[in-house]
Amino acid sequence: MPKLDAWGASDQGLVRGNNEDSWSIAPGSSVAIVADGMGGAAAGEVASAITVDTVLAHLRAFSGGPVRVETIETAIREANQRVLEKSAAEENCKGMGSTLVLAHWNLPRIVVANVGDSRAYLWREGALTQLSYDQTLLNEMRTKFGMSDEEAENFPHKHVLTMAIGTSSELKIRTREEELLPGDIVLLCSDGLTGPVTETAIAATLSRQTPLDEQAGQLISQANDNGGPDNVTIVLLRYDEA
Repeated sequence: MPKLDAWGASDQGLVRGNNEDSWSIAPGSSVAIVADGMGGAAAGEVASAITVDTVLAHLRAFSGGPVRVETIETAIREANQRVLEKSAAEENCKGMGSTLVLAHWNLPRIVVANVGDSRAYLWREGALTQLSYDQTLLNEMRTKFGMSDEEAENFPHKHVLTMAIGTSSELKIRTREEELLPGDIVLLCSDGLTGPVTETAIAATLSRQTPLDEQAGQLISQANDNGGPDNVTIVLLRYDEA
């Protein structure tokens, strides 16, 4: 019988005054989530917590058989509405929002969904492939206008999001389905990892034959060794046949 081992960890980093990331692994609902909060008067952690809690509650309540992509999207849209309502109702929450990346599995099938720039990767036999789509101004410029690597490196608005939970009633959700193979690792992470740590370094860490908790700790250490400019949150899912 196939199995999915999971581990998650989060760290404040070396610069931020608090941790605005939220995350969860819910084996009973076959879902893992990472959310990176932002904005408001120190309310980013409120937005990310609402996002995670709402999606989990929706998926726990679903009892209509295998979860479809449409069900996942409905859960994310509900989270978007909850964050919008909270932001409108409380002054200190105005302007808050959150990214989201999640993985939902019905082994060996897995569905990845994301809003914003928190990422999902598939590590397979030493190679790292991004499964999510960065909803950032930089990525949109590269996709639509063929921006060169040099132009991208010098682009002044690298981290401007074009989509986030709780910033607009119009929400575009990116989804992707994959069939896992034994030995595959799925990584969910906030940009506190992908900013300071290269994909080459991430792949090298996941290639080590070490437990998931050690790999997560090593990745967080690498982010902090490179300045720790942001909160960093990591969820690792490793698929194997029993």
